[in-house]
Amino acid sequence: MYGRISRCIPAFSLLVIAVVGLTACGSGMPGDVVVQIGDSSISKPTLAHWTSIEGALVYENNPRQPVPKGVVPDPPGYAACIAYLEATAPKPIGSRSTLTAAQLKSRCRQKYKALQQHVLDILISSVWQDDAGAEQGITVTDKEAEQELERFKRREYPRKGEFQRFLAFSGLSVADELSRIKRNMLATRLQRSIAKKELTVRQQRALAEAFTKKWTARTSCRAGYVVPGCKQYKGTQSLL
Repeated sequence: MYGRISRCIPAFSLLVIAVVGLTACGSGMPGDVVVQIGDSSISKPTLAHWTSIEGALVYENNPRQPVPKGVVPDPPGYAACIAYLEATAPKPIGSRSTLTAAQLKSRCRQKYKALQQHVLDILISSVWQDDAGAEQGITVTDKEAEQELERFKRREYPRKGEFQRFLAFSGLSVADELSRIKRNMLATRLQRSIAKKELTVRQQRALAEAFTKKWTARTSCRAGYVVPGCKQYKGTQSLL
């Protein structure tokens, strides 16, 4: 239930993650901020942290051992990723990869940017969800999240040390996992609030469109980090 970042996606929000940095900023962005949504911001370190975790969880949704070095691309040089691709790429027995070092590096860069864009989409959705919950008075307390985490651990990792190994191999911390659980619970409560309105399919679609339009207008992204959900997005942009 709480494995890979992108798993179990509710209709109105994603199973989200991360303690997104909150800052009281004006219209400008500090140097390490890549996305500003009202007073909430997403920083470069936050994005890098969750991109690394997503890379590990894409490789194995519930890692029980260390992820091989190079599976998660390692910018800017991508040395480990290049070595991993060289070692694992299909090739005739006894020969080296037919791809050049430059081509392998390009593949690593593309993989990293795709992961980064995916995580940025999720992080933006998480801020939208948090702010939407606050506007509607829908919350999840720390105690509720802690209780759910204990249930999760008993169900998925009953043996001693299993949960700690999962954290170590995925790159997650206990605080990260609590934050993911808290936001997943919030998503469920928002869904239930919508369900109570007994809307038609057309009304649900209109509500979703209005929600996206409203929060996109509040989401400003730095050049090079523009994804769908940013007001700067024109339909063809992507991370550079």
